[in-house]
Amino acid sequence: MNTITRISADRHERFRQFLADLWDYRELFWTFVERDIKVRYKQTALGVIWVILQPLFMAGAFAGIFGGIARMPTDGLPYAIFYLGALVSWNTFATALSSSAMSMENNAHLISKIYFPRLVVPGAVVCTSFVDFAIGWTLLNAAALWMGYWHWQLVAVTPLLLAIQAMTVLGFGLALGALNAQYRDVKHGVTFLVQVWMLATPVIYPASRLPAWAQDWLFLNPMAGVVTGYRAALQGVALPWELIGSCALMAVVYLAVGAWFFRKREAKLADIL
Repeated sequence: MNTITRISADRHERFRQFLADLWDYRELFWTFVERDIKVRYKQTALGVIWVILQPLFMAGAFAGIFGGIARMPTDGLPYAIFYLGALVSWNTFATALSSSAMSMENNAHLISKIYFPRLVVPGAVVCTSFVDFAIGWTLLNAAALWMGYWHWQLVAVTPLLLAIQAMTVLGFGLALGALNAQYRDVKHGVTFLVQVWMLATPVIYPASRLPAWAQDWLFLNPMAGVVTGYRAALQGVALPWELIGSCALMAVVYLAVGAWFFRKREAKLADIL
């Protein structure tokens, strides 16, 4: 009678091996980052200028429509700074979310042929988005200085707000990327998700205009804390630490859940793609 012996590492051992693989493939990670940056700006007439023009045009359009026509309150900030302070982070977030959701499909030719920790693909997308953010953030500081609304808090709070943004987009990007690998219509839903998410985030309006019950639930949307934090920093007023702290915790939760979901499906990605 034949017997079958199965040897399987326990959960902790598999997790340690996963971390070791991430470290071993760090050079591949940076190769993906370099490739994504080159692809983003290759064969574009204006290159990085597009990263500057997009928030400027959107801020101008929002200021004209919601400021000049709708007379949306801005809690004391000029319309241009009010909208630019939100759009720099939001545009980076929205672009990274869409790109990370499609990262598995876009790299199917590699995933189906060779082994490497699949996490490096969406991770590289999120890391690449920091380049766009750095350009937009520099523009925001220059505009704030020019209009007399720059405050040291803008520099001090940026690392924390950027970390919240990165954890949120990576958590959702991992889950959506794994789902889109199997169900290709997910990418169409991502466009709708980004649009609805923007309306649920105080980009067009200040958070203070929301009813009290909605403000109590803002922590579920980490980007609400990011946008509100930048605007408070530009005003030089006390930062909403309670909201920022609760948004940071939610971002950690989203990242943990997204990573868990991605890991559950990671082994089947090569076959699915």
